[in-house]
Amino acid sequence: MRTFYAVIYCLAFVLAAPYWLIRGLINRRYLKTLKARFLGPGRVIPKSPDKPRVWIWTLSLGEVLSARELVRVLTENGCDVVVTATTLSGLSQARTTWPTLPIFPSPLDFELSTRRFLDFIEPDALLLVETDIWPGILLELERRQIPKYLVSARLSPRSFKNYKRISFFWSKVLNLFQAIAAQTSEDREKFIALGADPDKVGVAGNLKFDQPAVETGQEQKDAILQETGWPDGRWLVAGSVHMGEESLIMASFQEMRAKHENLRLLIAPRDRHKFGLTWRLIHEVFPHESARRSEPKPTDKDAVVFLLDTLGDLARFYALAEVALIGKSWPGSHEGGGHNPLEAAARGKAVLSGSRVSNFKWMYRALNQAGAAKIVEKAELTAALDQLLSQPGLTLEMGRKGMEFVSSHRGAVNETLKFVSSKGMPVLRSLD
Repeated sequence: MRTFYAVIYCLAFVLAAPYWLIRGLINRRYLKTLKARFLGPGRVIPKSPDKPRVWIWTLSLGEVLSARELVRVLTENGCDVVVTATTLSGLSQARTTWPTLPIFPSPLDFELSTRRFLDFIEPDALLLVETDIWPGILLELERRQIPKYLVSARLSPRSFKNYKRISFFWSKVLNLFQAIAAQTSEDREKFIALGADPDKVGVAGNLKFDQPAVETGQEQKDAILQETGWPDGRWLVAGSVHMGEESLIMASFQEMRAKHENLRLLIAPRDRHKFGLTWRLIHEVFPHESARRSEPKPTDKDAVVFLLDTLGDLARFYALAEVALIGKSWPGSHEGGGHNPLEAAARGKAVLSGSRVSNFKWMYRALNQAGAAKIVEKAELTAALDQLLSQPGLTLEMGRKGMEFVSSHRGAVNETLKFVSSKGMPVLRSLD
């Protein structure tokens, strides 16, 4: 299995090399991480003999934020935590979130890379958050008899379909984990359908629900407006937007602006590489009434459409919103799938999304049933916005139900740790 995978991975890496080289030349921050990805941190990370070391592997910014409470509980219970992130945005967020912890880019899946990385950090266990399953590192951990756990695990319809094509391979990979703590019963069934041992797969909930409690209200809104110099008013916040959705949202905003006074729109693209392109789109439509967070100007107070082009700020800026629109859910130059609506719901914001939310199907269905969110098609967006802006009481009620929904589903961290502990995670035997 290891030889087969190594050949496939090397071939894929060679084929993808031109893309990554071009991307690295465009963004030299990526090139700066290549040495660590290939050869490890370059130094042994000092390890306390009385503190078990837990390696937390995250993919991107979303998984880093999901892992905050998990890391807190582990460190408070005497664990030595090392965090890796695969993407640059995740790496940046991890270093901001845990400035005192060892943070590294996730290793490439070459045998040399994985061995050197493990030699440097010497983990006692791996907790892989949500996705980003690399067989090479799992095989090396298996060789070293280091336990491995997949937590807050989920499979998108696309991933499940692709994995199913070679389930003979993925069944072996999944069974390298000592336990898989799935987000929902649907996810559990998907892992079992791929060949995972049913006794290893449980349901422990979604770590995203266990984010630190946040205050939200006029005070938080005023603080952001003072910080940015932006004007007060009734704000729509479009979060995690992908290319093609900006035009739809701006068109609806234009119509709403004619009916509702002091209306503002904040657009936060999901992909930081698209910040410049999104700004050009906004500036073309609102040449004299647009502003971007990264380049504040005195004239920002007169703008009506704003670009949030700073990383890690979206959750906080939902405090401005009367209505939150969650991207990657309406037609555009993307495959759809949706993004996490919990950051907005936890702040008491009415949530609108399109119907392309297959990656968070259960979450949107549950929010919709709770009366905290509405799923609207492209042609229905303007009418849905008009209804919410015309009925502030309805909007506030949706926000209240969203906060209750998030609060009622907390506890995933404790359930996850109890489950993996029951499956033999040695460093957690002392945890309650």
